[in-house]
Amino acid sequence: MRQNFLSVLFALDAVLLVLLAVGFLFVEPGSTAYAISQVSLAIILLTLVAIGVAIRRGVQFYEP
Repeated sequence: MRQNFLSVLFALDAVLLVLLAVGFLFVEPGSTAYAISQVSLAIILLTLVAIGVAIRRGVQFYEP
C-alpha cells in the first residue's frame, strides 16, 4: 500500500508540473504571476525529487 500511495503522490505532482508548464505559456515574464509560477516550479520540483527518492529507497512512514 505504501508504494501505491507514493506512486499516486508522484503522479499528482507530475500532473501539477505539466499544468504549470502550460501556464508558463500564458504568463508575461517579469509579472507577479511569473514570479509566483517560478516559486511554484521550485516547490513542485523539490517534492517530485523527494517523492522519487522515497520511492527508490523504500522509505517507511505512517500511513492512515
